[in-house]
Amino acid sequence: MPAIDDGALTAITAPLPPAPLGHAEIAAALAGALADGDVLYAAVDDTVAAAVARSLAAAVPGATVVTCPGSDALPGDDAPASPANVGQRVSALRRLRLALARKDRGPVAFVTTGEALGRAYPPPVAFEATPPCATKGAATDLATLFDELQAIGYFVDERVDEPGEVALRGQVLDVFPADAVEPLRIEVADGHIVAIRSYDPADQRTTGDCEARELGRVSEPAAGGQGTPLLDHLPDARIVVPPEAEDRRKRFLALAADAARRRRRQALRDVIDDKVWAEAVAGRDTLALARAGDPPPRFVEAKAPLRAFARVARAAFEAGERVVLLGGARDLRFLRRRIGALLKQDVVAVADWAGVVAADPGALLSLEMPAERGFRREGVLAIAAADLLGSRAERDDIATGPADTGLFDFGEIRVGDVVVHEDHGIAVVAGLDRMAGQDGAGDAIKLTYSDDATRLVPVAGADRLWRYGADADAVTLDRLDGSSWQKRRGAIDAAIAESARQLTALAAERAGRSAPVLEPDTAAYERFAAGFPFTETPDQARAIAAVRDDLAGGRPMDRLVIGDVGYGKTEVALRAAAIAALAGRQVAIAAPTTVLARQHLESFTERFEGTGILVAGLSRLSTPAEKKRVKAGLADGSVNVVVGTGAVAGKGIAYKDLALVVIDEEQRFGAADKDRLRGLSAGHVLTLSATPIPRTLQSALVGMQQLSVIATPPARRQPIRTAVGPFVAETVRTALLREKSRGGQSFVVVPRIEDMARLAATLVELVPELELLQAHGKMAATDIDEAMVRFGRGDGDVLLATNIIEAGLDVPRANTMVIWRADRFGLSQLHQLRGRVGRGSRRGQVLLLTDPEHEIAARTLKRLRTLQAFDRLGAGFAISARDLDMRGAGDLLGETQAGHMKLIGIDLYQQLLESSLRTARGEQVERWSPDLKLGLEGRLPESWIPDEELRVTAYTRLARLDEAGALDGFAEELEDRFGAMPDEARRLLAIARIRVEARAAGIAAITAGPAGIALTPRRGTTIDADAHGLYRKGDRLLLRERIDDPVARLDRLGELLGALAEG
Repeated sequence: MPAIDDGALTAITAPLPPAPLGHAEIAAALAGALADGDVLYAAVDDTVAAAVARSLAAAVPGATVVTCPGSDALPGDDAPASPANVGQRVSALRRLRLALARKDRGPVAFVTTGEALGRAYPPPVAFEATPPCATKGAATDLATLFDELQAIGYFVDERVDEPGEVALRGQVLDVFPADAVEPLRIEVADGHIVAIRSYDPADQRTTGDCEARELGRVSEPAAGGQGTPLLDHLPDARIVVPPEAEDRRKRFLALAADAARRRRRQALRDVIDDKVWAEAVAGRDTLALARAGDPPPRFVEAKAPLRAFARVARAAFEAGERVVLLGGARDLRFLRRRIGALLKQDVVAVADWAGVVAADPGALLSLEMPAERGFRREGVLAIAAADLLGSRAERDDIATGPADTGLFDFGEIRVGDVVVHEDHGIAVVAGLDRMAGQDGAGDAIKLTYSDDATRLVPVAGADRLWRYGADADAVTLDRLDGSSWQKRRGAIDAAIAESARQLTALAAERAGRSAPVLEPDTAAYERFAAGFPFTETPDQARAIAAVRDDLAGGRPMDRLVIGDVGYGKTEVALRAAAIAALAGRQVAIAAPTTVLARQHLESFTERFEGTGILVAGLSRLSTPAEKKRVKAGLADGSVNVVVGTGAVAGKGIAYKDLALVVIDEEQRFGAADKDRLRGLSAGHVLTLSATPIPRTLQSALVGMQQLSVIATPPARRQPIRTAVGPFVAETVRTALLREKSRGGQSFVVVPRIEDMARLAATLVELVPELELLQAHGKMAATDIDEAMVRFGRGDGDVLLATNIIEAGLDVPRANTMVIWRADRFGLSQLHQLRGRVGRGSRRGQVLLLTDPEHEIAARTLKRLRTLQAFDRLGAGFAISARDLDMRGAGDLLGETQAGHMKLIGIDLYQQLLESSLRTARGEQVERWSPDLKLGLEGRLPESWIPDEELRVTAYTRLARLDEAGALDGFAEELEDRFGAMPDEARRLLAIARIRVEARAAGIAAITAGPAGIALTPRRGTTIDADAHGLYRKGDRLLLRERIDDPVARLDRLGELLGALAEG
């Protein structure tokens, strides 16, 4: 590997580059530095650090690249760093220790952040201890391992789905190592580990196997005295600390000093001050990066990208430069073929950056290495695949696979939930009990009704239980006799059936309409799509493809795109608008607020620039002259796309050739407003919503609207750190100053306008150095818009507002939100508010604060803790459903439908609506279950699934399974989660399978004993008794075979039912 030349690294006094270097450009420079030994590089933040580390690992595959994140806790913060964050840092320092101790080792690159350099760490020797390790085949006592994991910081949680959690169930231990991507399930038999499986934290199903895994700490080891600088962990490394990273280090020290002045003296124990830092740096080689030349152009923006590249490449060859293509394997395969043919020169693949530098001048090369942009360095012209392919290029950091949305799944039933029994009404699940039955004692779900009356429901009948969705103290329980329930149920059944008939008729009428076929020029559309600066997530790509198919189909598109806040729904709208506008038709975009309309106008104007498409705005911010000009342009067709509020459907607005209406945040428009917007065009309608159970639930179920769900988080977006606690002045000051120190902005949100003045005075006293803007409903509309638009453009440090910011305000630099009296907000409101921060690559944080002078109800605190628990990406679906559970339907749904849901709960309402819709379409709908007398019972024993709540959930899920394949999957899941299935559980699933097979064969009742089996077919079921060896006696069919073993009897009955179902 060649030595560093002056074009790669220079003295620290070198001037700052005019623009930040790209990740791949930094990695290429560091690759040269690693030729002479270890290197420590400090990035401006964790996102940049991770990107540089990925590129560097590809550039120097022989080096050990270790990434150490900064802390996600504030100096002196009451809330500690998250277990995942601590675990990743501890794991990094341990891997570094092991790498440095390895004989015949290669160079080590330690990539961290400027803020991390300001923190104190335990000394290197503290990371020598080997953490617990799970190895397949090793003798292991799970109870001992369980205790060891708790001793190093793991939290016990029955459902392990977050880093730093552990659970022990018999011979199975679930653990989520803090530095792992997925949790692990460790199974022991006969004292030895027989399996180590990774699993999906969402559905708990296995995703892979491994042979061994260290289970690293989720708490830092004891420092044993004064903390040490991070540099002490790399005693011989040269240091690369760019000015922007050094600035972050100093800002961190300033925050710690401020916290210490405000009675948080422990904050200073966590930092390395300038004196100690200077001593640590003294005598080290300190290097700085400098740009070696102008980067190449972004070829994808040219009309002929490859020809533009060829001109630049030929000029580089003439200048004696090497040209290397950087990107993923798929993109390089494509580009090697095209470019090799274009330049009539072979593209030579090299293994590392050293191979690039060592190649002959004029060489044409390729290297698999993540790169977001090209650059020049060391006589090399590097071209990123993204320079040539734009958004079609592979991204190494993109999230893959759709999240489990559970959009229309029926909710799991847990102990303490309010449920509705189809025959007996509203009750509370008290737990499990034993119940004597005709086949012996079995488990039953115990329900509590009004006046503490109880009823036991056999687990086989749990399919008649539906989660109601409100807290027990928020509803009136039914009487055990069910009289009032039956009266309510009859009226609701009739009303839902009528609604289903109306919806079905409307859907059929709409299906018969025609609409314009919209097919734009392919090259023009691809150029527009290339302007998207990111790669589409899988869900986003599917939604875009579905919209494109809809618009070209000749039938009216009515598609609802549901996606969590900030998940890219706007790009779907942009693509739809481009298709319509480039096909020569007009588009109207409607947003619920002036501010959101203004932001959309800026986005659409920027994206359509240079396409020949004229974009205009129409809202209350428009001047009379602008409104007149836009109206005239819409009438004569010169305005192609109009972006505004409901004003786009106002009086006096006429369109020449409108083909597409886009309604953003549709749940925030009233029904009349939406009808008016839909009435603008007989063509296509696209609606966007972040609320997964919107007012249009019925439309999606009936098929009136097509549905696309975007559940995959955007690349680089991180979960929002959410903390719940009382208002503490020092914590709020530290949070706001930290955000300012990293160049960001903050929201402070209050529930009522009356709270504004008090909190404004508090903020002026707490953070006088920050500029405060305000927005609330009593201000003039123009003043509200002005304040919010100013903040969105980067003016001001803190916006103090009511929840008017909830509706789609996009502030890219906003990463912190403080919510005062969070207990006064609904859960969905809080989730929407939380979505306003952390929309870029920096991790956002939200402080949900309560008034320490007011006691918070346990139910309210539970709601806030739910938001804290659901801090993963894509939690909007789970949160919205849970909020509907806890607060009732409220105004999320239409008035009549909400009333029905309040009477019978959302799950039963949904089931009844689906059945009514099928009936209205002429389908045969029957719900029945065979009567089984089999002489044996099955159950889920406590020794196998100790947690009663998990057993209740398992029983209710099992009762709803109606296909053999689903039963197989459920059995696999149980064994996957809880280990080898005991005989009692096998019998339970075998009986469930008999029930499913009996339904398929049309058998209404079965009696089985040692002397034989008796089957009673349903009326209308025809069975050839002789063909199956059966004897007919009255309305029953008898199998005269003596089978004394009950298990063998079940097997024989299963064979018989399978044969009957096949005919």
